[in-house]
Amino acid sequence: MPPDRRCTSGRLPAVVVLLCLAGLAIPGAVSGRSVSAAEDAAPGGQKGPRPEAKTIDEGQQEKAAADEDAKTAEEIEDEEKGFVRGSGGGLAILPAAVWWLLVLLWAGTTNWAAADRAKLPTFDHFWLPLLTGPFFAVAILAWWIPWSFVALPLLAIAWLGPLLPYARLRDAKLGIDDRVLSLHHVAKSGAGMLRRVGIKLPEGEKKPGHALPELALAGVFEDPSIDAKALAAEAKAMPGFAPFRELLQWAVAARARQVVLEIGDAGTKVRHRIDGVWQPAKRPVAVREKLKRVEKWQEPAPITPEATTAIMEAVKTLCLPAKKSGKSSRSGKFNATVDRKQLPGRIALESTPAGKRMVIELDQPDQTFPTLAALGMEDAVAAKVARALVLQNGLVVVSAPPGEGLTTTFTQVVLATDRLLRDLVLIEDAASPLKEIQLVKPFRHGGDDAATPLAALEKAMLAYPTGIVVPDLRDGELAVDLVQRAAQILVIVGLRANDSIDAIERLIALGMPRESLAGVLQLSLSQRLVRKLCPNCAQDFPATPELLAKFHRPAEPAAALKRAAAEGCAACSGHGFVGRTAAFELAGGPTVSKGILVKADAKMMQKAAAKDGMVRIKDAGVAMAFAGTTSLEELQRVFKKETQG
Repeated sequence: MPPDRRCTSGRLPAVVVLLCLAGLAIPGAVSGRSVSAAEDAAPGGQKGPRPEAKTIDEGQQEKAAADEDAKTAEEIEDEEKGFVRGSGGGLAILPAAVWWLLVLLWAGTTNWAAADRAKLPTFDHFWLPLLTGPFFAVAILAWWIPWSFVALPLLAIAWLGPLLPYARLRDAKLGIDDRVLSLHHVAKSGAGMLRRVGIKLPEGEKKPGHALPELALAGVFEDPSIDAKALAAEAKAMPGFAPFRELLQWAVAARARQVVLEIGDAGTKVRHRIDGVWQPAKRPVAVREKLKRVEKWQEPAPITPEATTAIMEAVKTLCLPAKKSGKSSRSGKFNATVDRKQLPGRIALESTPAGKRMVIELDQPDQTFPTLAALGMEDAVAAKVARALVLQNGLVVVSAPPGEGLTTTFTQVVLATDRLLRDLVLIEDAASPLKEIQLVKPFRHGGDDAATPLAALEKAMLAYPTGIVVPDLRDGELAVDLVQRAAQILVIVGLRANDSIDAIERLIALGMPRESLAGVLQLSLSQRLVRKLCPNCAQDFPATPELLAKFHRPAEPAAALKRAAAEGCAACSGHGFVGRTAAFELAGGPTVSKGILVKADAKMMQKAAAKDGMVRIKDAGVAMAFAGTTSLEELQRVFKKETQG
């Protein structure tokens, strides 16, 4: 120890006590004089120890004064800057400030790790002592080590040495949003600290693809003896739980309603069903282009067999009951709490010729539409529908192919009626009920009493309704009865059909007399769903004269179309499309009624509907493409089956 360091045996324990109580060690950067020397030099007018009688001669006093002034100019300058330790112990001002900064950082990270211990079942008990003990000991030692360039690096090592391995092991068990060793987390934490001290940073553009939702999982079992909470805690501690949870987070963020894991020997590929289309799951990848790092959305590498096995085990523990003998598949239910909202889900493990697969279904909330126009309906079409819905009687038909949004549009048409002035009754299948519509009373068939559709209608008529609503008309007896009642009251039916003319032909095939149908039919509305281009990344390209001629569009110098970006962006989760809208066609009018009476074929009925003002559904789709809502490639996909037929 240097000779100017006067550390008595009681001083170190005193510092330890101060650190234990309040961490309060004064950065005592006093000058190089000892405390006793400073007291001796106190002016006589100040309070201090009473000077004793002089016992040395003047020569000795002059020699002591000379020794006192023997410091070099460089030492005095360094002392004034506050870099040299004082003889009374402690650090100089600058090293002391760094010491305190490291102590505060250690206190914050240790407190965070202690909170982790409460919420992470995989937190090993030895981590907290390892994160606290070594630093505490080195912090005390660093205060007394005479060389700051040695003491402070040792203190930093004592802090980061255990912390970084803990954070790395912790991140491996958690989803991407909960990881701390990432630039995103560092930037977010730094911005939060600056905001706390009153410094506000400009917010950049938000990227929905990165903001994974908070998600918690719990199994749902029919057997009340199964403890779902205990199984969820057990599954959460398994290594496959975090990647499975992250997989669902990406699916929810991409608005996927179904997720399939195709399990093979070489790995597992993940596919999403988004807006009715199966497509590979995508992730953002940072790549370098020239001097810039850009983000591109790409299909990730297959999940390794080891990781797949871990995911399967976690899923089985979470929500899959024991496999029953004789069955080749296992299925179960779970609840995903997403941003404090319940999202029911189903999961199944199935055997396929190529191996195995896991199928996950998510009950994503349906999109709501306040008006008919919000569905994508042109103003002229919406006006015709509105006029038909205010009539006292008549038949309104809403149709679409399977999976093309019939239920949504049918519900919106019913909501467009004046339900305060009309008494509407709903005739539906008990096996597939429609979601509740306010002020519409449901009557179901095929339930416990095995009532027929016609019996359900007769029961509903006892309430003397002024309107009948049937979302999925399939029964011939019911169809014949409805067309007769449509002469007195309003009847709205839903039907599976390819287009508006096909819907009329299907009504006739169900047994509706042509004369009755021609007399009550107000309109036949049909639709096809098309995906909407992502407004953030859709790419423009000029429409050639040949393309304009093909679609009978006027030649315009500035005519342009849009297509989906190959790699998409964060706003569309890399797929190029966000949400869906519908292309509509509406048939109805005097010429259509005449065509029904004369038994005109489909082509003649199309011409008759065109005379009454119908725009074919394909032409409506092309208009949407030239308006930039969708792409020609999307229209080709939607109408591909019809073209092949």
